[in-house]
Amino acid sequence: MSNPEKTGDMLEQALLLPLTHRQSIPAEYMDLNGHMNVMYYTHVGNMALRSFFDSLGLHEKLFVPGRRGMFALRQVISYVSELREGEEIEVHTGLIGYDRKRVHFMHYIISLTHQRVAAYDERLAMYIDMGVRRSTEFEPEIVAQLEPLRQEHAATGWQPPLSGAIQLRKV
Repeated sequence: MSNPEKTGDMLEQALLLPLTHRQSIPAEYMDLNGHMNVMYYTHVGNMALRSFFDSLGLHEKLFVPGRRGMFALRQVISYVSELREGEEIEVHTGLIGYDRKRVHFMHYIISLTHQRVAAYDERLAMYIDMGVRRSTEFEPEIVAQLEPLRQEHAATGWQPPLSGAIQLRKV
């Protein structure tokens, strides 16, 4: 595939993935350069997590204290274009892969105002037993949702621009 950042393919592919968050960029997200500060890209991606985790079967009821949770293991953000105050944005998220305890996914932060990808945010998260604060395997009902969702996202023709910094072992 050609470089999706230059061809617009990335935007087209990202928009085929599920919408997981939408907002406008407030003034408090701006830095001294007049664009969104880098820390808010992580914040915006985090705002999309509940919707994405719900799609995996990781509903809020699992996350009550002492039960289950998700911990971030790795994150690679690639900045493509600036975001400025007042821009309307969406986050679209796709499942890249998974194993018994981890999910590998990507958020695309899209400027609706300018119809372009502003950033893509590749992440790896681990499923945690909060009682002992250690990794644990996904319950069978969650595992049953992962492969169909991965296949659904792949069926769109989506080709995520992977960093190479995140890799799952085959199980």
